[in-house]
Amino acid sequence: MSLLLDATHIKVKSSEPVLGFEQPAYEDCVGWSRYLTLGGEQAYFIGGTCDTCAFLFERMGGANRNVSPVETAGALRAGLRGIDDELVVDIGNVLPGGNYLVSLLDVTPTLVTPGTEGDYFANEQVELWDTDAFWDLPHHPKTEYYRTPPVPLREGKQLFEFVVPMFPKRWLSKKTLTAYADRLAAGERPTALAVSVLDVRGPATREEGPTVTEHWCLAHYLLDGHHKTYAASLARKPITLLSFLATAESVATEENVDRVVEVLTAQGKVS
Repeated sequence: MSLLLDATHIKVKSSEPVLGFEQPAYEDCVGWSRYLTLGGEQAYFIGGTCDTCAFLFERMGGANRNVSPVETAGALRAGLRGIDDELVVDIGNVLPGGNYLVSLLDVTPTLVTPGTEGDYFANEQVELWDTDAFWDLPHHPKTEYYRTPPVPLREGKQLFEFVVPMFPKRWLSKKTLTAYADRLAAGERPTALAVSVLDVRGPATREEGPTVTEHWCLAHYLLDGHHKTYAASLARKPITLLSFLATAESVATEENVDRVVEVLTAQGKVS
């Protein structure tokens, strides 16, 4: 799990954001489905608003590029040691308006391929929700993604963390990967950038068997730092991640968000 290095709360007022959250209406009512959009196109389906449904994300056609203000590139490449207010304001210009918990996290990512032993959807999720009722198969996110080790919470709850790319690793530059590998080997910790959501979910009917009956899923959708994150996974080295957690777009209460901050802070003290 990530280690929390620094955090602050901000309110973004953006008139023309590059990123967006969308809940298409159905018969004049706000819909169940949530989407993360990029340039007005659906980039990720990020599940519904029902807290008893399984957590999921699924890559769509709009997930196809980096998103990062030019002004922040140098600072992120060098790596942040704390949250810089001016940099946060610059990044806020590409985000939809709303309240955000901005966190600087220390992350050691592990790359996961769907259907393998490390895949959340084929393992932990199936253990609690079973496979799809129609297809009898686990959910497929249509992308590789990164994980950190889960952290047990109290009373059958567990915190899971995901770092989700906007495009596949085969699009990455070998030259840039080598440059970041050298930086990591020298002990540097460059910073990736993400917009995040927290979903707290558990099935309506709790059958006997699973010891974990509620999943707290913290998903970071990479806006910038694809080379850094992949290089870190290959080297098994930590990087930092600047996360903008969209609290209103999360399936979680303020108390849930505060609890995650508490847990990630405690992880840092333990390390």
